[in-house]
Amino acid sequence: MQCKWALLYIERWLTAPLEQDGQRIERDRGTPQGGVMSPILSNLFLHYAFDLWMKRTYPDLPWCRYADDGLVHCRTEQEQPERQL
Repeated sequence: MQCKWALLYIERWLTAPLEQDGQRIERDRGTPQGGVMSPILSNLFLHYAFDLWMKRTYPDLPWCRYADDGLVHCRTEQEQPERQL
């Protein structure tokens, strides 16, 4: 299910121009460092890109994620996931 109003506001946020030193700067990607939407968007992305990948690829390894940091609990070095992202 898609939430059309959420996608609309995310798109507006990502394309809204910045004002810097009195000048308007058009943007075509990303969010500004420290922007209020950055943590929300990164958590959404990491949920789908990392969390679900870990559950699918390494279902026996316990792990946790704190915002954009994560920790995989391995018992041996051989259990350590390869850096595939």
